[in-house]
Amino acid sequence: MNFSSHSPICSQLASSAVSVPEWRPNFLNSEMSVALISLTIVNLLVSPLTIFLNVLVILAVKTAPQLRDKYNVLLACMAGTDIMTGALAQPVFIAELIYRLTGSPESEFCIIPHATRVLTGTFGLISLQHLALISMERYISIKFPFKYRDIVTKRRLIVCDVLALLLVFTALFFRFKVVLFSHFLIMFVIYLPILVLIFCRIASYHEARKRIRNITTQSARAKFFKQKKALKTTSFVIGLVFLFYVPMPLFRAVFAPLISSPETYLALEACMITLVLCNSVSSPVVYCARSAQYRQAFRKLLHIANNVQPL
Repeated sequence: MNFSSHSPICSQLASSAVSVPEWRPNFLNSEMSVALISLTIVNLLVSPLTIFLNVLVILAVKTAPQLRDKYNVLLACMAGTDIMTGALAQPVFIAELIYRLTGSPESEFCIIPHATRVLTGTFGLISLQHLALISMERYISIKFPFKYRDIVTKRRLIVCDVLALLLVFTALFFRFKVVLFSHFLIMFVIYLPILVLIFCRIASYHEARKRIRNITTQSARAKFFKQKKALKTTSFVIGLVFLFYVPMPLFRAVFAPLISSPETYLALEACMITLVLCNSVSSPVVYCARSAQYRQAFRKLLHIANNVQPL
């Protein structure tokens, strides 16, 4: 794929980012216009919905006594990241699409595509760290049910969350300072959480199968199935995250080298970015679909009549 040359400012910004073709006004044909308009409409609809639904998740955890546990606190932390995605990354990407639709050359708005990719990558990495923490918390709750309260404390959750954020921001800071060290850190904050997710998923289901054989009382069985349901909910969320995020690196690593047309590359990349950004609206939908407690809390917050008993 032959990338066209960037302006000096754009080249300086692109030097530390993924290499993409430079947008040019002559790319704006009828097919490109339809694609950009469609993607703009999708993002305009999803952005406020993402903010609204994830604010509902945070308020539900804050106001509903049945949701005030460590697991749901971690879900609320991830909802905060999703709010930032809908409030910052998505509007910046919408601005990029609109600039392209006006026929402006990239030299006039090159900082916007750069900001889109930095924000999308940053919030994606933070969400990945949160998912790793949630998976660890679920594994501990199933593996060590009697020691759970002593192992998973509020202070430790806060420390782990802050350390995860510092790790991401440190990796991104050194990305623009020390190239070799930054590559190591970026790989660390990507692959370590993925390995943790894989281990915790496999180990949690293995422990769940072992525990179910040793449960004798009805109350213990009910508590276990509640934990197992939370584990399955987390698995759904993780599955959706990978479903939305995997196409982007797959596109860049496998298909991008085969694309010779810069117009095709830019159109497909915009679709991939939209897919990544739309992930942030999926988690609240999963919580609502999987948990009657969340549905009850959402109805109460929205002042909707609630006649359903939580499971």
